[in-house]
Amino acid sequence: MAYSTAPKVRRDGKITLKDGTSPTPIQLEVAYEEGNFSFDQTKADRIVIRDRGTIGSVRKGDDQPITGSFTIYMRQFTSASAGSVLDFINKTGSYSANVSASSSVSTDEYSINIVFEVDGDAVGDDDGDTTATFDTCICLASFAEGDPNQITVSFECFNGITYA
Repeated sequence: MAYSTAPKVRRDGKITLKDGTSPTPIQLEVAYEEGNFSFDQTKADRIVIRDRGTIGSVRKGDDQPITGSFTIYMRQFTSASAGSVLDFINKTGSYSANVSASSSVSTDEYSINIVFEVDGDAVGDDDGDTTATFDTCICLASFAEGDPNQITVSFECFNGITYA
C-alpha cells in the first residue's frame, strides 16, 4: 500500500476509553467532544557526557510518560445508570466496577487505555483506519463554564503508544 496522500481532519477522529477487564475491556466512545485531541510523544531523558566541556557521548536516561489531552462538552458530571467520561476516568458511577488497565507497569492508581482512531476510509485511503493506543493512562479533569461548558481531560501514559 502507498503512503496516504489524504490529510486528515478532526471530523475523522474518534476517542475510545477502555478499562482492563479481560478478555473484553469495558469501553466508552467519547461523544460531544471538541476535536482537539493532542499528545506529546516523549523520549527518555538524555544524559550528556562531556570530556572537559566537549560532548563525548549521549546516553539514554530515565523513561518519561507520554502526556496529552482532549476536551469534551459537559453534559453531566456523573450517572449511576448511564455513566459519563468523568465516571470512566475516575472509576465512579456506573463505571465503579471497572478494572485498572495497567499492563506491564504497576500502578497504585486506577488507569485506563485510550484509543485515538482516525477514519481513513472516509477519505478513500486504501489502508483504511489508523490508530494510536495509549497504554496505562492516569487521567485528570478540569472544568470550565462557558457556552458550552467544557471538561478537559489530561492524561499521562506510562506504557507507551502502539500505532496501527
